[in-house]
Amino acid sequence: MFFCVVGTAIIRSRYRNGPVLIPTLPGEKPSGVTIIRPLKGLDSNMVENLSSSFRQTYPIFEILFCVADPEDPVIPVVQELIASNSQVDARLFIGCHETGVNPKINNMQHAWEAAQYDIIWIMDSNVSADPGCMQRSVAALSQPQIGLVHHLPCGVRAQTYGSSLEQTFLNTAHAKMYVTINKLAVASCLIGKSNMFRRSDLADVGGLAYFGKYMSEDNIIGEALWAKGLRHAMTTDLAYQTLGSLSARDYFDRRARWIRIRKYTVTVATLTEPLTESIVNGLLAAWSLTVLAPQIPTLPFLAFHFAVWLASDWIIATTLDPATRNTRTAFFKAWVVRELATLPLWIYAMAGSTVEWRGKLFWLNSDGTVQPAGKPWTERCYAYMVQKMRNANSASLASRLK
Repeated sequence: MFFCVVGTAIIRSRYRNGPVLIPTLPGEKPSGVTIIRPLKGLDSNMVENLSSSFRQTYPIFEILFCVADPEDPVIPVVQELIASNSQVDARLFIGCHETGVNPKINNMQHAWEAAQYDIIWIMDSNVSADPGCMQRSVAALSQPQIGLVHHLPCGVRAQTYGSSLEQTFLNTAHAKMYVTINKLAVASCLIGKSNMFRRSDLADVGGLAYFGKYMSEDNIIGEALWAKGLRHAMTTDLAYQTLGSLSARDYFDRRARWIRIRKYTVTVATLTEPLTESIVNGLLAAWSLTVLAPQIPTLPFLAFHFAVWLASDWIIATTLDPATRNTRTAFFKAWVVRELATLPLWIYAMAGSTVEWRGKLFWLNSDGTVQPAGKPWTERCYAYMVQKMRNANSASLASRLK
């Protein structure tokens, strides 16, 4: 309930009136910014997402697009955008530099090395930002002891039920936990949808290529900068993530993948995650009342608990994306299913040690690194059992022949 109350209050106070300008330090000249946008395939609403980078109201910046596959259909889209926005310094890099197993890091490496400016803003391909986001972010980054600026992801334009599940997660449970942890500033907590930091600071902790051995490079980069004494800041901007046409299976697969990755990178937070969800939280609270206040009836308490939780999530969701008010029924259906599925999904994810990313299977190591996997874990176990049975049968046959 703590995240529910505090998260709702933070989100309402920070985002209900739109972005607020952060004043720059007196006498400071604008620093150049390099936007790096790694791309793969055609995402929903891609032209609008990428166009938002060209519309930034900031005096000095460049945009570097990265595509690993020379046959990727996104290439002509980017080329047309660059041609139609000749007033902005923008370039396209095709091909990747293999520095590790993380395909996003490999894709960005050429652009990283070619960047003109020290301030780097990495934006995923399915994300857009308001025109003044860069100005506000640079101002935040210029504050003392700030080494990274990031923006709260906000799911928008959900077209299917699976996308509604993803939107409900991003704009409720994830949002309130994300802003609360960052407000308390007890540890690094970020997601790599839209992050800004200095290349020189990252060089001090190994450089971009060093993080290619991790799948959750965003979180590991944040922790490395945090350990260096540099704190994180959030502006009042949102990273608008276009959700498009996800299936329900896509949603559950994505959630399971990131829970598995996080269990080795932020273990304590992942282990306690079910306690921040409505069902586990409500059941524990109801059990506590049977001991501490047995006169309070359980069922009315649970009804009150879930009503308050739902109201809180509705306030958060409609604050971040006002269009949610037009889809009340879809929101409620997605909210109920997501809440019911949270604990089973968490248990399933915690029990596995492989993830599939960009069509490739990876093994997760306990130190947070990953390595390419051959056959899935279930196939390996089956093959191992079959081999053990064959060995046992062979030994038994050999003993009978003696």
